[in-house]
Amino acid sequence: MRKLRESDIQKAVMDAWRQMGFPGTFVGAIPNAGAFGQPGLTKGLPDLILIAPKLHGYLELKTETGKLSGPQQDFQSLCIARGIPFYVTYGRDEPIRLLEELGIVRKAA
Repeated sequence: MRKLRESDIQKAVMDAWRQMGFPGTFVGAIPNAGAFGQPGLTKGLPDLILIAPKLHGYLELKTETGKLSGPQQDFQSLCIARGIPFYVTYGRDEPIRLLEELGIVRKAA
């Protein structure tokens, strides 16, 4: 079996929200891949924005062996300092479980 890429994980998470997301919630991709001097793109931004009735935060998706880059760590630190939830998950299932725990998607049967 081929190793999952972050793009595969992001697709699975977005599919889960589209299929099982609660009304009044939002999960959206921050299209920032390859932020190398392009106007408007900033290194270190997370993969997803999360909005729910009592939550506004960010989710960084990583493969099983992935690590935060320096700019991602800087963004995470800024969020923590400002009291903004910032989550880092690994693999395909962990982010979906997190969305279930946060009340953004229904638990799978």
